[in-house]
Amino acid sequence: MITHDPLYTFFYPRGVAVLGASGDPAKLGYGVLHNLIDHGYRGPVYPVNPRGGKILGLPVYTSVAEVPDPVELAVIILAADHTAEALEACGRRGIRAAVLIASGFGELGEAGEEREARLQEIARRYGMRFIGPNCVGVIDTYAPMDTTFLRAMPMQGAIGFVSHSGAVCGGTVDWANTVGVGFSRIISLGNQADVEMAEALESLAADPHTRVVAAYVEGLPDGRRFVETARQLTPHKPLVVLKAGHTQAGSQAVSSHTGALAGSKEAFQAACLRAGAIQVEHLEALVDASLALVCRKPPAGPRVAILTNAGGPAALAADALERNGLCLAQFSPATQQRLQEAAPPGAMTGNPVDMLGGAQPAHYTASLKVLLAAPEVDGIVVIFVPHAIVSPHEVALTIAEAAGEAEKPVVCCIPGGGGIRAAARALHARDVPHYITPERAVFGIGTLYRYGLIRSHLAAEPIVLPEAERMPPVDIPRNQQAGTTLDPHTGAELARQYGIPVPPAGLASDVEAAVALAEHIGYPVALKRVAPGIVHKSDVGGVALGLRDARAVRRAFARLIGRGEQAFIQKMAPQGLEVIAGAHRDAQFGPLVMFGLGGIYVEVLRDVSFRLAPLTITEAREMIAETAAGRLLAGVRGQPPYDMEAVVATLCRIAQLIADLPKIASVELNPLIVGKIGEGAWAVDVRVVLA
Repeated sequence: MITHDPLYTFFYPRGVAVLGASGDPAKLGYGVLHNLIDHGYRGPVYPVNPRGGKILGLPVYTSVAEVPDPVELAVIILAADHTAEALEACGRRGIRAAVLIASGFGELGEAGEEREARLQEIARRYGMRFIGPNCVGVIDTYAPMDTTFLRAMPMQGAIGFVSHSGAVCGGTVDWANTVGVGFSRIISLGNQADVEMAEALESLAADPHTRVVAAYVEGLPDGRRFVETARQLTPHKPLVVLKAGHTQAGSQAVSSHTGALAGSKEAFQAACLRAGAIQVEHLEALVDASLALVCRKPPAGPRVAILTNAGGPAALAADALERNGLCLAQFSPATQQRLQEAAPPGAMTGNPVDMLGGAQPAHYTASLKVLLAAPEVDGIVVIFVPHAIVSPHEVALTIAEAAGEAEKPVVCCIPGGGGIRAAARALHARDVPHYITPERAVFGIGTLYRYGLIRSHLAAEPIVLPEAERMPPVDIPRNQQAGTTLDPHTGAELARQYGIPVPPAGLASDVEAAVALAEHIGYPVALKRVAPGIVHKSDVGGVALGLRDARAVRRAFARLIGRGEQAFIQKMAPQGLEVIAGAHRDAQFGPLVMFGLGGIYVEVLRDVSFRLAPLTITEAREMIAETAAGRLLAGVRGQPPYDMEAVVATLCRIAQLIADLPKIASVELNPLIVGKIGEGAWAVDVRVVLA
């Protein structure tokens, strides 16, 4: 568990200097100074502006060198051309932490990157840390500390929010204040030229007031550090992540905004899975997931009851359950009997429980208590559609009272606009998350269930092969260039040394050597063309299968092998299902393992899943289960299942291989032929590319 807060000085400084402070309410320098004072910072504040005078009743210093002690943090609100000079002055003054607000840096391209590099050089020289540039600052509602120019201070709460976008911070805070949701800390990283996402996660992990962490991510300078830090965080505090820049258009927008480089979607998904982070697809989901996690505990299982006064919204909620990994609870006769006593006359006491339009607050209270006591129910979605007879606020209060300190999670949907804000605030004040649509309410409770599963999986450790099974790798010729593909024989030997079954094979430079090799291996054999520039041999007609005698080998050799080329002779593997297993080295996150439906259509079908290497057995099985290939391996339409455990072992070994050998850029087994249970799996085509 992380206990050291690397950003402590940014939230609890002994004195703050504001460089670029202004007396003009229309300028950011005024907004930052006003927020520091008005939002309760208890230490001394020193406005700095060459004009001197007074601002908001405080004396203005003409330079940071004149600022008295104590001062530990600088907020620099100057144009990009003057920011480096100001940071240098702060370094000379002995200030070791700074927030840089200005834009005009890496997000603008080469010239801006040079400005950022100068900031980094100054910081290294003086032993400084800075947040930004191109950010809105930081907030801690408990310190209290607000170095931003946002319109309002958030309420105190337990959600810590870190974002590469200041605008996302501002919009989220405005929504939260409207409906009564609080934050512990907000960290706007901007271009993260110094302090980056992993350090922000460490800070929120160490903060005693933060129980849930939400992150808006545009780019990660050190993907592996992000994963390692997040994995230390998530067993104790849930992490919800929204990543921008997955599409080509999104990547361009990210680059123009913060200068960040977006990683591949598949690699980021794998990183979140390894880290135990909950990845969401849009800002609404980031808010909804964080709200559920900060209010309630995960359910013990997926069985959900729906309590409603309207059939249509309940039907939408029921439809959403399966999409979120949940199911409708099946009520026992005893539970249905108790519901008949609690609900109004005429109510339908199956699941969903429809109390009809005339349901009163007391009916909600009594019915909710029945469902909370029912052993066959793991969580509850309560829906109230407002009407003229009953106050939404009154219903919200009764729901919150009944949910109380219950272990089972309760989420509430009261649809509407401004008229239901009081109800939302009443629910949030009592730790019951409120949503304005049934689908969002189900997503909330589904997030809780998902986090429960994640936490149970985090204890698993990657498989490490015993030393006896990790033979020294085959020699890779030193004159091989990056991007070179090893010949099939060398690749197969490398796979075999990591315990991956490969059919007997060898290389032949002439037809008689090919026949002799086939005779030694035993028929039937496959003959594959080996020539420079040929990677996918089937694409160029470079494969002959099922050769059963010397005559067939000679014919295939004459037809496929040209002058100076070689033939790869390989024993035919048993028949089975063709899948693909592979691994490559991602620029941000390192070794990444792939599995899916193999053969010649893999790039068309794209039925693949990914995880970071090395793997746990659980991760390998999850990869398989996520694909159509996994469903075929399990057996369909009366067919016997294939050797799933052989595939699991192969995935773990290929993950070990690429994790062990930094010289390898990628390795691909396509196809990996999987036999029936007990028959194993055979890598008949091993492609290894050097880093």
